[in-house]
Amino acid sequence: VVQRAFEIVSALGSFGLKLFLEQKNGTLNKNKKARATELKTIFTQLGPTFVKLGQGLSTRPDICPPEYLEELSELQNITELGVLFWRTLKMCLKLDSSLL
Repeated sequence: VVQRAFEIVSALGSFGLKLFLEQKNGTLNKNKKARATELKTIFTQLGPTFVKLGQGLSTRPDICPPEYLEELSELQNITELGVLFWRTLKMCLKLDSSLL
Protein backbone atom coordinates (compact mmCIF):
# COMPACT_ATOMS: atom_id res chain seq x y z
CA VAL A 1 0.00 0.00 0.00
CA VAL A 2 2.81 2.39 0.89
CA GLN A 3 4.63 1.61 -2.34
CA ARG A 4 1.49 2.30 -4.39
CA ALA A 5 0.88 5.57 -2.55
CA PHE A 6 4.49 6.59 -3.20
CA GLU A 7 4.08 5.72 -6.91
CA ILE A 8 0.98 7.90 -7.20
CA VAL A 9 2.37 10.82 -5.20
CA SER A 10 5.69 10.82 -7.05
CA ALA A 11 4.07 10.65 -10.51
CA LEU A 12 1.49 13.36 -9.86
CA GLY A 13 3.83 15.39 -7.66
CA SER A 14 6.54 15.59 -10.30
CA PHE A 15 3.91 16.57 -12.87
CA GLY A 16 2.58 19.29 -10.59
CA LEU A 17 6.10 20.54 -9.89
CA LYS A 18 6.76 20.83 -13.63
CA LEU A 19 3.57 22.86 -14.04
CA PHE A 20 4.55 25.10 -11.15
CA LEU A 21 8.05 25.72 -12.51
CA GLU A 22 6.74 26.38 -16.01
CA GLN A 23 4.27 28.89 -14.61
CA LYS A 24 7.08 30.65 -12.74
CA ASN A 25 9.26 30.67 -15.89
CA GLY A 26 6.42 31.86 -18.12
CA THR A 27 6.55 28.76 -20.35
CA LEU A 28 3.29 27.16 -19.19
CA ASN A 29 1.29 28.05 -22.31
CA LYS A 30 4.16 27.07 -24.62
CA ASN A 31 4.33 23.55 -23.17
CA LYS A 32 0.61 22.78 -22.78
CA LYS A 33 0.53 20.10 -25.48
CA ALA A 34 3.59 18.31 -24.08
CA ARG A 35 2.21 18.43 -20.52
CA ALA A 36 -1.19 17.17 -21.71
CA THR A 37 0.50 14.19 -23.38
CA GLU A 38 2.53 13.59 -20.23
CA LEU A 39 -0.60 13.64 -18.05
CA LYS A 40 -2.32 11.14 -20.33
CA THR A 41 0.73 8.86 -20.05
CA ILE A 42 0.80 9.21 -16.27
CA PHE A 43 -2.88 8.34 -15.96
CA THR A 44 -2.41 5.33 -18.22
CA GLN A 45 0.58 4.09 -16.24
CA LEU A 46 -1.18 4.55 -12.90
CA GLY A 47 -3.98 2.21 -13.95
CA PRO A 48 -7.72 1.92 -14.47
CA THR A 49 -8.83 4.32 -11.73
CA PHE A 50 -6.69 7.11 -13.16
CA VAL A 51 -7.76 6.29 -16.71
CA LYS A 52 -11.35 6.77 -15.53
CA LEU A 53 -10.35 10.07 -13.93
CA GLY A 54 -8.78 11.18 -17.21
CA GLN A 55 -11.86 10.09 -19.15
CA GLY A 56 -14.00 12.18 -16.85
CA LEU A 57 -11.73 15.20 -17.18
CA SER A 58 -11.80 14.87 -20.96
CA THR A 59 -15.47 15.83 -20.91
CA ARG A 60 -14.99 18.95 -18.76
CA PRO A 61 -14.06 22.01 -20.84
CA ASP A 62 -14.85 24.13 -17.79
CA ILE A 63 -11.89 22.53 -15.96
CA CYS A 64 -9.32 21.59 -18.63
CA PRO A 65 -7.72 23.61 -21.43
CA PRO A 66 -8.41 22.41 -25.00
CA GLU A 67 -4.96 20.79 -25.30
CA TYR A 68 -5.71 18.62 -22.28
CA LEU A 69 -9.22 17.80 -23.51
CA GLU A 70 -7.80 16.60 -26.81
CA GLU A 71 -5.17 14.36 -25.22
CA LEU A 72 -7.35 13.02 -22.42
CA SER A 73 -10.18 12.23 -24.84
CA GLU A 74 -7.89 9.54 -26.28
CA LEU A 75 -8.37 7.72 -22.97
CA GLN A 76 -11.99 7.13 -24.01
CA ASN A 77 -10.67 4.41 -26.33
CA ILE A 78 -8.69 2.56 -23.68
CA THR A 79 -10.39 -0.47 -22.24
CA GLU A 80 -9.71 -1.69 -18.76
CA LEU A 81 -8.23 -4.86 -20.24
CA GLY A 82 -5.69 -2.82 -22.22
CA VAL A 83 -4.66 -0.91 -19.12
CA LEU A 84 -4.27 -4.10 -17.12
CA PHE A 85 -2.17 -5.59 -19.91
CA TRP A 86 0.26 -2.64 -19.86
CA ARG A 87 0.46 -2.62 -16.05
CA THR A 88 1.17 -6.36 -16.03
CA LEU A 89 3.80 -5.96 -18.73
CA LYS A 90 5.42 -3.14 -16.78
CA MET A 91 5.51 -5.29 -13.62
CA CYS A 92 7.02 -8.20 -15.54
CA LEU A 93 9.72 -5.98 -17.00
CA LYS A 94 10.57 -4.65 -13.54
CA LEU A 95 10.79 -8.17 -12.16
CA ASP A 96 12.91 -9.34 -15.08
CA SER A 97 15.38 -6.48 -14.72
CA SER A 98 15.74 -7.14 -11.00
CA LEU A 99 16.98 -10.64 -11.78
CA LEU A 100 19.99 -9.30 -13.68
